[in-house]
Amino acid sequence: MGEAFDRIAKQEMRVPLKLTDLCRQNIGWYSDRSLEPSGVSGWGLGKRSGLYFLWHKDDYCDQHDLFHMRALYVGKGAFSARLRKHWAAKDTSEEMLVYFTYVELPNRIAKYVEQLLLDIYRLPLNISENRGKATLCAYFSQCEVD
Repeated sequence: MGEAFDRIAKQEMRVPLKLTDLCRQNIGWYSDRSLEPSGVSGWGLGKRSGLYFLWHKDDYCDQHDLFHMRALYVGKGAFSARLRKHWAAKDTSEEMLVYFTYVELPNRIAKYVEQLLLDIYRLPLNISENRGKATLCAYFSQCEVD
């Protein structure tokens, strides 16, 4: 997973970040607004900020005991405020349940990583500057998505 990202980050950063590490930290979820109140405020995100992803849980793989997750969006900023805004504005009725992951990073690093991801991956809920073509996927265990 993430060979292109890892290769470019290694070339451009002194201490490169690994995409796997960015995608699989601090996992949470919220329901689409058609179901109930967001639930985003219950995660205790406070004023923490950095990089975050929105994910859709596609399917379960019995062979590997993992859920296939497809990235819908990447963003940066204050997690709680940004996730509440996405809950109110993004159409996630097809997914119904949106998973998110986040990693605290300084703003300029989060901005760089966000743009690199948008240059490589096609993320359906990102509109601006999303020139990428690849699909970003990850695999989460049952305990990570519960």
